[in-house]
Amino acid sequence: MKIGIDAGGTLIKVAYLEGGSRKFEKWPSVEIDRLIEKLKREHAADQIFLTGGKAEYMAEKLENTAGTSIEFDATYRGLKILMEEQGIALDHFVYLNVGTGTSFHHASPEGQERVGGSGVGGGTLIGLAKLLVDMDDYEEIIRLAEKGNRDEIDLKVHHIYAGRPTPIPGDLTASNFGNVLSGDTSDMGPEDKLQAVIGLVGETVTAVGISLAEGFETNDMVFIGSTLLDNSVMKDIINRYAGLKGAKAHIIHNGEYSGALGAIL
Repeated sequence: MKIGIDAGGTLIKVAYLEGGSRKFEKWPSVEIDRLIEKLKREHAADQIFLTGGKAEYMAEKLENTAGTSIEFDATYRGLKILMEEQGIALDHFVYLNVGTGTSFHHASPEGQERVGGSGVGGGTLIGLAKLLVDMDDYEEIIRLAEKGNRDEIDLKVHHIYAGRPTPIPGDLTASNFGNVLSGDTSDMGPEDKLQAVIGLVGETVTAVGISLAEGFETNDMVFIGSTLLDNSVMKDIINRYAGLKGAKAHIIHNGEYSGALGAIL
């Protein structure tokens, strides 16, 4: 068996490859030592390939590591495999890895280059959710946010024009959380606040992605990262904003495992 591990700041992503079969799993980064003990106990004879910020720490603790990859290169290798498997044939695009923060990349036939990053990402989502509604379970946050309505929290274009014709779609956000002082905060439930947090993250990273795509003269944006997992609110935002600018958003299934898969490759 070959095991690829992307040891990130919030999550550790693991890919198991044996013959023609593949299995993925995630661990919280705070449980890194428990994962190391499991690998020692159950996979002492297997090859382990590492990437990510905590890769060196794991390499020091494990005896059967087969190599460590630069995170950006490993992610790109894994991403290309997943895109091919999902029938997404692109050779010139930008891609956004929305993990704890967000990393921005340009891909061409010559390979990939990192062109920037943002501190806004999944860590922002979890951190603000904890501060606003005292919740830090990702799955529960996503489930509750789907029931929310952020229209009274975010200042939308239609709020500014107050019923008059708008030059751009009225439901676009003029200011994230910009309508809080104008509304009744007692009517804002936790589901509304959580949806507003996802809106802040989704709109911020998508807006940067659109600008990068325009700068690199492509209409294709590829999105990967754990923050997108089962996150229908964020996926809808990405697709809506991309469509308004004539861009195409490609959200990769299992994209959060690109680094783990690419580490093996």
